[in-house]
Amino acid sequence: MRGHHLCCAVIITLVYISCGANDQDGNAISEREEIAAQIIKGGAFQYSEKGEIKNILEAGRLERWEKEGEASEVWLVSEGFTLYIEGDQENHEAMLKGGRGNYDAKKGHLIAWDDVVLVNNKGERLSTEYLVWSNDSDRVHTNRPVTIVTSSGTLHGKGLEADSKFENYRIIDPVGSFEITQ
Repeated sequence: MRGHHLCCAVIITLVYISCGANDQDGNAISEREEIAAQIIKGGAFQYSEKGEIKNILEAGRLERWEKEGEASEVWLVSEGFTLYIEGDQENHEAMLKGGRGNYDAKKGHLIAWDDVVLVNNKGERLSTEYLVWSNDSDRVHTNRPVTIVTSSGTLHGKGLEADSKFENYRIIDPVGSFEITQ
């Protein structure tokens, strides 16, 4: 009889734990009306135009969600990712890395957050917590604090607009001073 009570206690504990489960953002899973339609571990998206590779997105985990039987073109990207801009892994114009994000495969937009870093071919490095990359408008932007490290020094500010290759950029609200050396 004693073993029977132990078994019931374990089952009740499991039911209690599963009812209280939360996703990464703290939302109760039971409240979500959508379900994962597809999960890919260690996957990649490759975007090409006229047979030429334009961008490659590699991620530790990709999840596409479905709501009311309709699959979304937006993928949840997690467990780290790298986006190679204007080329492949070996030959590209810029590289964007982050911890997680949302990738809209149809529009070619990536919203990145968690330790986001964008590096161009000159070695200039942008660091921020949140960045939006838009392939169709050839633009990246953020309204969050940014740090840019160049061969001439370090820039700090809040907000940034740039082309997607991070060749031309503008800090919206610069902070501190910057000395240019020739």
